[in-house]
Amino acid sequence: MAPTDDEAALLPLDRSQLDALREHVEALLGDGGCDQTRRATDAWAASHGVALDRLHEGLEEFGGFCDCEVVMNVDPAVVFPVAGQAAEGPSLR
Repeated sequence: MAPTDDEAALLPLDRSQLDALREHVEALLGDGGCDQTRRATDAWAASHGVALDRLHEGLEEFGGFCDCEVVMNVDPAVVFPVAGQAAEGPSLR
């Protein structure tokens, strides 16, 4: 199911920022695994001037409750669907 406009508005990032966040977190997870916190996410946010409260709220709307869930669940294609294109699944045409 595609996010509502209200859900997408909760995430205080644009598409390129979300891509950069996920790449940063994924790289750090490869080094040490997930400790069930958003430690890597928060470090990235602090270095980019992103408000943690809004970021946490937005990530949670998409299932990002810890670093590994940010990588696995917060899919940029779902958060920022292309206009006129289904956010989930392949086209049946």
